[in-house]
Amino acid sequence: MASDGAPLDWAPESDEDYEVARTYLKERFAAWCSANAASMDGDAGEAPIHYKGRYCDGHLTRWTRGDLDEVYLELYPAKVIVEDDDLGSVLAEAKAFMTFLAETGLLDPASDQLDGLLAHLERMDGQFRRNMGDASRYGFGKRFFLQAVATGVEPGDEEAMQSFMASFNAGPRTERDAVFGNRLPSVAAPRSPGRTTPRGTRPNPKKSSSARRRRRR
Repeated sequence: MASDGAPLDWAPESDEDYEVARTYLKERFAAWCSANAASMDGDAGEAPIHYKGRYCDGHLTRWTRGDLDEVYLELYPAKVIVEDDDLGSVLAEAKAFMTFLAETGLLDPASDQLDGLLAHLERMDGQFRRNMGDASRYGFGKRFFLQAVATGVEPGDEEAMQSFMASFNAGPRTERDAVFGNRLPSVAAPRSPGRTTPRGTRPNPKKSSSARRRRRR
């Protein structure tokens, strides 16, 4: 770890190093938000850090327009449940996080320029909202969670969710196929509702260090 407490590697290979980098960025981002009167709902910074680190190339401070597309136009619609009234806060958080990285000198030199990143987030707003409402883009965990809620399960009722999961898995294959197609015989119970990734949507395998090096070029 660097002398100021910053991780030495922003593309951590191990879970332990990832948690160090994640914690550092979230603490710095929270302090930056407070100093700049930027009001962030929920767990500020968790979303861009989590999806970039666990589903993309693993480099937490290097961002391009393509990375923003992958996180907010592909991963979010597939994996994250957000109330319609809260959709605006998602890209607002992304804009704040990109600005924070740039203003604190943490934005990797291989990143796109901040102005370009912010402009790209502004332009994608409409597409982001359309993708979030497109059920064909939903992943297994998100589909299961929404199916449970549609049958009357209260989002915060873990016992009811577990009961629904058991009943769903024990039911006819045709019922599961109606939700997932013929690719998933059973599912794991999702976590609590909100802007979150329901269980059943697992991170992509981590890329090898050599693959990451190739992408950095």
